[in-house]
Amino acid sequence: MRQNAGMMYGVLTLKIIAGRNLPNTDVSFFRRNDKTDAYVTVDTYFEGKETARLAKTKAIDDDLDPVWNETFHISLVHAVDDFCFRVKDKDQLRNQAIAEVTIRAEDIKRPGGVTGWHRLRRVGGSGPAGELHIEATFESVQDETGSNEVPRTYFPLRTGCRVKLYQDAHTPAVPPVTDVTATDGSGPYDPPCLWEDTLVAIENAKKFIYIVGWAVWDELLLKRGGTGGSPGYDEPLRDILVRKVKEGVRVCIMAWEEKFSSDVRPCGLMGTHDHTMRNWFNANNTGVHVFLSPRQKKKAEKMLEGTWVETTYTHHQKCVILDAPTGDDEVNRRLVAFVGGIDLTDGRWDTPAHELYKTLPDEHSKDFYNGVAPTTSLAYGPRQPWHDIHMYVEGGPAYDLAKNFHERWMNQNTRWYKCLYEGIQTGEFGSANDAAAGVDEEGDSSTVWNAQLFRSINMDSADFDINAISEGRLTHRKGRVFDDSIQRAYIHHIRRAKRFIYIENQYFLGSCFSWKIPETTKCPHLVPMELVARIERAIENGENFRVYITVPLHPEGDPAAVATQEVLRWQYRTLEMMYRRIGKAIERRDLDAHPRDYLSVYCLTKRDGPEDVPEGLTGPPANSIAAKCRASLRFMIYVHSKFAIFDDEYVIVGSANINERSMSGNRDTELAMGAYQPAHTKETAGEGEEICGEVRTFRLALWAEHCGRHMEEHLRPTSKECMDAMNALAEENLDKFIGDEVARNDSHLTLYPLRVDKDGDVDELDKCKTFPDLGGQVKGKNSSFLPNSVTT
Repeated sequence: MRQNAGMMYGVLTLKIIAGRNLPNTDVSFFRRNDKTDAYVTVDTYFEGKETARLAKTKAIDDDLDPVWNETFHISLVHAVDDFCFRVKDKDQLRNQAIAEVTIRAEDIKRPGGVTGWHRLRRVGGSGPAGELHIEATFESVQDETGSNEVPRTYFPLRTGCRVKLYQDAHTPAVPPVTDVTATDGSGPYDPPCLWEDTLVAIENAKKFIYIVGWAVWDELLLKRGGTGGSPGYDEPLRDILVRKVKEGVRVCIMAWEEKFSSDVRPCGLMGTHDHTMRNWFNANNTGVHVFLSPRQKKKAEKMLEGTWVETTYTHHQKCVILDAPTGDDEVNRRLVAFVGGIDLTDGRWDTPAHELYKTLPDEHSKDFYNGVAPTTSLAYGPRQPWHDIHMYVEGGPAYDLAKNFHERWMNQNTRWYKCLYEGIQTGEFGSANDAAAGVDEEGDSSTVWNAQLFRSINMDSADFDINAISEGRLTHRKGRVFDDSIQRAYIHHIRRAKRFIYIENQYFLGSCFSWKIPETTKCPHLVPMELVARIERAIENGENFRVYITVPLHPEGDPAAVATQEVLRWQYRTLEMMYRRIGKAIERRDLDAHPRDYLSVYCLTKRDGPEDVPEGLTGPPANSIAAKCRASLRFMIYVHSKFAIFDDEYVIVGSANINERSMSGNRDTELAMGAYQPAHTKETAGEGEEICGEVRTFRLALWAEHCGRHMEEHLRPTSKECMDAMNALAEENLDKFIGDEVARNDSHLTLYPLRVDKDGDVDELDKCKTFPDLGGQVKGKNSSFLPNSVTT
């Protein structure tokens, strides 16, 4: 059998219209007008087992003939035999299923789908149960359009933009990055430097500066590395912003307020500096407006639900929005923005060299950070290397980012609405649709970008445009409206990909409905399963298709800690599912192939030599983790990126992790920007030709950083030769990292330490069952007490 039985791979459109003559389960002598508070859930079933919850309507109080009239557009990559539509009664203590109807998947897949009234059967009883009016149609992946624009989103695709892509906070023009040729072929690639560009943009702002962050550190130094005397060097962010206020610039900072931050612990339990930062700006009457935004649930239905959300979930967006001159015109201003994965906080400044010890006396002398090994310090190291991706954008998306800022500020901070710069709303800078917002139409069309903003955020954190709600551009669940367009953007572009996908992400876990051993988790987002389905389709059709994924060696924190071990367990279950399915697809085609020919997973590591330890560093405490690291001179490079490339054509850069927290839309708040160059697409490149725009150049520079050199195989990422070369190098680097020889290695790409067999079986490696120096099982371990919504 070539195809997976029952697989539905496409978009399901459900319209749950109404019910009639429903059973009344709320009959009470004391509350005679009380009736069923009905809502509907939709679940998938495969081989007799419930597998996934797809939809949940709002509850209609005290009505046996409720009208919901709700439409859901649901991406499916599920094995489904049946759909169960279940009517439930909302209750203060316990929600009760009262009636249901099962509809076969085969019926919904037929042309025209299923429509009309359907008789319900009683749950746990007998007698009449009423009827449910629904419509259900299915559109397969093959029927979807090939546009780069993600449909039905809050923010539309904007044309005529400028974009810059950044690897790490600071990227000097040195090898191996400059071993890559510039996009126009004029010479070596000249990488932009994120924080120096950010500093220049702040200095050029005349009207306003908006900063959004999970964490914002007021003592941050944006410019470092032997540039003493130039603006910004040894001048912390707070002094720069105060100076800008004195120049008449409106400065607003919106950072996440961590639940455990206080005057006693002003840096917060997670080191976000939120209260410390706010207190400094307020105490010194600086004129900088700081709002600490708690992650709230305003209308909690159950006791302690609001406290749980505020304690567990975060505001995770990271961007800077500000005005800038239009070319040499200082009078007519435009909006520009920086958005991605890098907060303006400590520990983020790094270069592609990712030094462990060498920069402690200089670039990191005022910014030492290690969130993995708490026994380390500036006195003896090592620091934690940090790899991340960010983006600059000008044009319509910068206006959309400003709109996101206003929607969040006005939702949670209405008392301070006068702090916002009014000129954005009054059209001082034009609008997102104005040609003036983008690049000169007469300029070089090969450098023009189109870009689209995506979010994960719900109605507790943003005032949504009422038109977006009425037009169906937002998602809803049990009457609550939210934006989950980041997940939908990933799904859209995974399905559109023809050649290869490259992903970097801090986490990689999800699609729990397909795990080999089902565990009670709340991690159903579709990204891992979509990647597998795309690979399965390639194997079935005989296509060359590769997926490369880079993650950290382990999540930040003690890898032996309970929470970290559980995250690792969910990641292991995800990869186990993916390789198992790929192995079966290879077996169905009877190919002489290995699952790693199609999917390879890497991490980044650093090994120093004795010559890299500066004189004057003190010896670390005996038997500490710092002492073990000093003896081995090794540490992982922490991959914090939230980044993907599709076919060297399209790029997603943002703050969203590949986990349920970021992809749900109802947990952490996130931003992501998708972008491509219209002059460099699959259509313009032609069949079989490489797409040679700026996305490709950026990938080549990034891979040169990771591999320590530019490799000819990188020019053809779709080829098996490229995957083989990457895997061979990564396995060599793994042996160097876990080996006993202490020697510098500037090649960082490392095979993730799990064994993958030809049949897709995944297990631990005998040579690396636990993480070197730090401990903790590579496969992870389930917690017996942590709520899994924390660790997913």
